[in-house]
Parts: sequence; structure tokens; C-alpha cells
Amino acid sequence: MGISNLLSIASDALAAQAFAVDVTGQNVSNVNTPGYVRRNALIETRGLPGASQGGVNIKGINRAFDQFLDQRSVVASGLSAYANSHDSALGGLQAIFNDTDGSGLSDKVTQLFSSFTALAANPNDPTTRATVLTRADAFAAGLRDSSSQITSQRTDMYSQAQGVATQVNGIAGRIAKLNNQIAQAEGSGSDASDMHDQRGNLISDLSQLVDVHSFIDGSGKFVVRAAGSTLVEGGLAANLSVQLDVSGNLQVLSQRGGSPASDVTSQLSGGQLYGLQQARDVDATSAQTKLDQLAFDVATAVNTQHAAGFGLDGVSGRNLFSVSPMPGSAATITLDPAMVGQPNRIAASDTAANVPGGSNNATALSIIAGQKVASGGTRTPIEAYSDLVGDVGSRKQAAQNDVTLREAQAAQTKSLRDSSSGVSLDEEMVSLTRYQRGYEAATKLIKTVDDLLAGLMQAL
Repeated sequence: MGISNLLSIASDALAAQAFAVDVTGQNVSNVNTPGYVRRNALIETRGLPGASQGGVNIKGINRAFDQFLDQRSVVASGLSAYANSHDSALGGLQAIFNDTDGSGLSDKVTQLFSSFTALAANPNDPTTRATVLTRADAFAAGLRDSSSQITSQRTDMYSQAQGVATQVNGIAGRIAKLNNQIAQAEGSGSDASDMHDQRGNLISDLSQLVDVHSFIDGSGKFVVRAAGSTLVEGGLAANLSVQLDVSGNLQVLSQRGGSPASDVTSQLSGGQLYGLQQARDVDATSAQTKLDQLAFDVATAVNTQHAAGFGLDGVSGRNLFSVSPMPGSAATITLDPAMVGQPNRIAASDTAANVPGGSNNATALSIIAGQKVASGGTRTPIEAYSDLVGDVGSRKQAAQNDVTLREAQAAQTKSLRDSSSGVSLDEEMVSLTRYQRGYEAATKLIKTVDDLLAGLMQAL
């Protein structure tokens, strides 16, 4: 090997070690950058013309990216986002049935039947009769208000879901654009590590909104699947939309280009969109059904008994409440129009002969409070309402427990991913020292070659 080859080897060594130091410097400067994946300098031996020994060649940069760990982290992050979204929505639902201040529906049920008890003691007292109408009206108003709040929350969650779909589409479009840019950069031999990191961050953001799975397909295209459908394929992005189906439930549609939209609602499994869908169409719907059942059962039982009695005018057969069949009973229940402002029509007596002093029917109305007239004849009115509140509370508690579990799992998988792909300052300092020593050695090699050349020139 000649002196010129030694100079070439030394020059390659200087360039290679400087390149490695530069890559290490990138890692150090991005130690706290979210989504940054550690780079490794790739260097390899290179043969020299006419020589058995070679120099060193800069091959490029390798990202310390583990697809398996990254996908696990993305899935766990999506499930954590689902749990938090679900829990937050259930918090609003639980607040509807907060009876701690004494103005909740539970108190209105109790006050309704207490007014019947007072009526039984004073069937001719105008004030007592007026109180019965007031309490009955308050009971109906409480049911309507609770129903209205549930409906309002479901409307808000629908709007939120539409907003989430809009965010999903925006991110999907940016990922598709990055896919094209990455393909162009790598096709021209340029390094696309930064764009890979940007795409990784977008995938992470997307997982907060909807369940995500990404992979490279057989043709080399980067594919993102969400809710069981292809959201991004190479440079093409699909479109998610949210609407209501014929039952009034959320319906998530996926559409690519001019193809017909497909319903992917049943495929949701993570992200905020799934949390909203579950809270709106499962939990809130269950609460609404139980509330409707309570309204219908109590109103029907009271109406049946009230119609059997007689008012001060000697007339029977009147209902106290006007209530529609399920669904919608809680939203429509009111005082019967014939009873509004007519306390004398309250049927306290069980027979016309006992008017005006009879109170047996008022007593019968009061004891409905302890009868199993609700939930298919298995629960009293208060028990049925307690079941409703307890069910909402249990769902909320389960959601809170799920948040704790999912956040722990997300933190664990992120830690595993970071240990594989993240930057360790200790390791980078060791690498800097190693490359520095290599650079110094290459410098000494150049000085040695220079001394040899100087000696050769003197000899000549």
C-alpha cells in the first residue's frame, strides 16, 4: 500500500468519525424532543483500488426504530385516550343524578308520596290539595329536566364526535403528504429520518382520536388502518365522517375517493371517538331507558289508583299525570291537563258516598311508594331510581378504574419504546468519546503520513 492510499484512508477516517460525531450531536440535541427516534451512524469498510486493505465508507443513518414496540405503544395510547374520554363523558352523566343538595329527583319522588300521606290526613284542606298538585308537577318537571339533560349531553357528544372526525381527516391528509415526501427523499438517496419522526408523531396524535394500526404493505406503501378500514395508503387518504343512524345512534363512515361510504362504527376500539360513542350510545342510552321506565311505571301506577278514586266533585276516572309510552316517557310526562289548577279534582276518596271527607284513596296513593310497581313489578319507585343512580355510578367507577389501568399500560409501553428508540445521554457521551478518539487517531495517521512524505522528500 502506497503513501497516497494511506492519505485516502486517513481522509475517509476523518470524514467518517466527523459524520458519526454529527449524528451523535443530533441525538444529544434532541434528547427531549417528543417522538424523536435515536439515530445511529452507519459506517463500513471500503476496499481501495489495487489494495487488499480498505478504508472506511459512510453508508448513512439508521433509526433505532422497533415497529413492534412502537405499535404496542400506539395501541396502548389509544386505549388510554378512550378510557379518559369515556370517563369524562360519564362524569357529566353522573352529575345529572347528583342528589346531594336535596333538589334531585330522589327528593321529588319522596315529596310526591309524602304529599299523598298529608292528603290522607286532611282530604278537605285546600292547601294540602294544592301541595299535591305542586309536588306532582315538580316530580314530572324533574323527570323532564333529567331527560333533557341526557339529550343535551348526547347532542354535545355528537358534535364532539364530528369534531374528532374532522381532526382525524386533517391528520390523515398530513400523513399521506409525508408519505409522498419520504418516498421522494429516499428515492433520491436523501436522509428522511426527520420526516419519519414527524410521521410517527402524527400517528401518535391520531391514536388519541381513533384506534390505529400502521404497517408497510407488500408494495412498500405505508398504510394506516383506523376503525377496521384503510385510512391512509401511501399518498392517498380516506375520509371519516360521523352522522346519526335511523335509531339516533352515532354512525362512523369511511369513504375513499368516489367509493361508497362504509359503516365502520362496530370496528371502533380505541381513541376519543370510541369513548364518545360508548358514553353516548351505551351508557347515556341505558340511563335514558331506565329514566323512561321509571317515569312510565310510576305515572301508570299513580294514574291507575287515582282514577279509581273520586274528587270533591264526585267524579272519578281522572289521571293525575299525562305520560306517553316508552321511549320518551320521561321527556313528555306532565300533569294531566284536566288536573292543572284543579286541586278539588284530586281523588282522595275511594267512593262517591265518602266525598268530601273520604281519604282511603289518598292512603292507597301514598302506599304506592312502598309497592313494587317499577322495573317490571320488581322494585319500588325509590328502589328503581336508586338502581338508575347506582348503575350510572358503577359505570363511572368502572371507567375511572379503566383510566388508571390504561394509563399505566400506556406509560409502560412508552417506557419500553423509549428504552429501545429514545436517546440515552450516557450512551451518547460514550459514543462521542469513542468517535473523538477515532478522529484523533485519524489525525495522527495524517501526521505520520506527512512525516513520511517529508522524510522521502529529504531523501530525494
